[in-house]
Amino acid sequence: MMQSPLKASTDNSDAPLSCKVCRALCGSTNVLIKHSWSHVDDPERLCGVCGEEKESAEELKSHLHQSHQKTHSCNICGKCFLTVVGLNRHATLHTGERPYKCDICHKAYTLKSTLRLHRWEHVEEKPHKCDVCNQSFVFKQQLRIHSRIHTGEKPYRCDECGKSVSDFRSLSRHKLGHAGEKRYSCQVCGKRFLTPGKAKQHEKIHTDRDKTHLCDVCCKAFHTGGQLKAHLKTHSEEKIVCSECGKGLSSQGALRRHMMIHTGERPYGCSDCGRTFNCRNILRAHLKTHSGIKPFVCGVCGKACARKEHLTVHMRTHNGERPYQCTVCDKAFTQSHCLKTHMRSHQGEEQSAVDGQKS
Repeated sequence: MMQSPLKASTDNSDAPLSCKVCRALCGSTNVLIKHSWSHVDDPERLCGVCGEEKESAEELKSHLHQSHQKTHSCNICGKCFLTVVGLNRHATLHTGERPYKCDICHKAYTLKSTLRLHRWEHVEEKPHKCDVCNQSFVFKQQLRIHSRIHTGEKPYRCDECGKSVSDFRSLSRHKLGHAGEKRYSCQVCGKRFLTPGKAKQHEKIHTDRDKTHLCDVCCKAFHTGGQLKAHLKTHSEEKIVCSECGKGLSSQGALRRHMMIHTGERPYGCSDCGRTFNCRNILRAHLKTHSGIKPFVCGVCGKACARKEHLTVHMRTHNGERPYQCTVCDKAFTQSHCLKTHMRSHQGEEQSAVDGQKS
């Protein structure tokens, strides 16, 4: 059997932390600091973190607050840390740097703690087995988190947008989307991302146009598994119903965006022309019209468009498609706004007929 990766490690940072007052073992610096507050009224008045002695309980409280609080904050997402080392370790999440590499399979990670967890995957003995799919795990906690894939349990909820996820790590990554500045942009379409890794992954959509992820319900194809997963929610029978109009939405996020139609809220404004939108994606698409970038090119005549929707409409001039049809006279149009303008002419005819009947 393979030796435990954790026991084989000689890194002192893996050693447990102990309280300087009662010698209780703590799993992390955060736990040790929380534990130390229990000794504030201790007669010895020792700091459980650094062992420094204070003359009074008040001095010890002040010391714990000033010396052992999270004073180092990330200038990208605002998360705070106790030490510069912790802050630097966290910063790799934004830079995309993966300095910690597994010496067995050479897979790289941004955090040493994640690498330590990964090493357990190489341990042969995995006693905790899933009853549904038979996948095995070293730790019971890993099995507990995995089982949520089958049960659909999502106990961790974002307090900003209401989205729920299955584990704390996923919630932390999700929250970066609210707090972090998306500094890395796609060189083709301008879409912005929190990390360079996410930007590079997205850029493959423009270089590799094969849609290999197929929906088994409607046969629609997607570039990534994430896109397919989001699409599958539209087929789910479980819908969140809008209290205003009764429309069923696939998620809390979709409901929140939909409600802006009823409230008239348009929080996303264009800094160039001042137009406002109720959806960030619509604003992002609109900004391309100011950038001059036109990545969508017609294969028939070579006309370039800033948005994919514009190219779709343009292609109708070549294929003759007129999807918007009048229900009164069967006249058809290439764009929805053309149909709306046309329908006004029928409203005028109806009003003229009513006026004629009155006279």
